[in-house]
Amino acid sequence: MSLLIVGADNVRTIENEVARLAPALLDAPTEHWSGRKAGDSRRVIPSRTRLVVVVCARVNHELLRHVRRQAEKSDVPLIYCRHSALEVREKLAAFVG
Repeated sequence: MSLLIVGADNVRTIENEVARLAPALLDAPTEHWSGRKAGDSRRVIPSRTRLVVVVCARVNHELLRHVRRQAEKSDVPLIYCRHSALEVREKLAAFVG
């Protein structure tokens, strides 16, 4: 299982929260798309991805729609949050819970 983080500058905080609440998602390396590169909106979600965390404050609308469409097509759950560790923790707890 794997985790994809889209839009965060520092993914360590999000990885720590996932490791605490859902350690099975970190069996494979975490993939990170910064959202700052033009090519990010054309990337493909890896097939091993089991959860996508989107930090909305750092992504443009095109990338957000692209990731949402791919996740829906692949049946991968999405967690949307602002740039807040507390919000990530709450939404992960609800997802795992």
